[in-house]
Amino acid sequence: MSDEARAAAFTPKVGLFRRRPAIAERWWTPVVSLNYGDHLGHNIAATACFLGVAMGVGLCLTATNGWTTTGVFGIYMVLLPLYHIFEYLCVALYNPHRVSMESFMFNPDGGNRYYQAMLVSIAEYTIECWLFGGAKSPGLITVLGLMFALCGQAIRSLAMVTAKTSFNHLIAKRREVDHDLITHGIYKYERHPSYVGFFSWAIGLQLMLKNPLSLVAFADMGAPKISEDPSD
Repeated sequence: MSDEARAAAFTPKVGLFRRRPAIAERWWTPVVSLNYGDHLGHNIAATACFLGVAMGVGLCLTATNGWTTTGVFGIYMVLLPLYHIFEYLCVALYNPHRVSMESFMFNPDGGNRYYQAMLVSIAEYTIECWLFGGAKSPGLITVLGLMFALCGQAIRSLAMVTAKTSFNHLIAKRREVDHDLITHGIYKYERHPSYVGFFSWAIGLQLMLKNPLSLVAFADMGAPKISEDPSD
């Protein structure tokens, strides 16, 4: 057998005597990128699946526990992933050339303050339910908080749909070619509806959970957005 034939016989792609794959080429090794930042179908599907599972758990908690502290936390687990799903969908459907994995808005300020606020809110609710169970029982404040959160979600999503390509999750430093001043629809009544919607949604969730500490944290995180010069 010539050297060329022998080399071809033992290459990994041709020949009967293929060499055994390296560890990185074993059957369990994914053939696609696992970098979450890559806007690829499997990353989108995995993120949507995670959010869907979280919503399912929340629905089960609410359905099995009713109007109780556990049931209210179930509503929280439904509204939270629903927000991220709508964030991505509104960009994907109405502003597709700007859509990316960051459109899910898991880290809106880039400084992990959102993650920290969410962890604090869950920890606060759990600890306060354990220490002051009666005080956390659902009531009028819970209903008001739920209404604030739902209205905030509706306002923000409507703002994104109305602005279409003029909407940007990032604050624009200069005017983009496809950016127009929106003065119709909800923008006719509020100049910065997307920020107002986020603020109302964030505050409403903490009111619903009766979380005084997290209420302050989310107010601090959301208030600066309204005062900044937005891109929408």
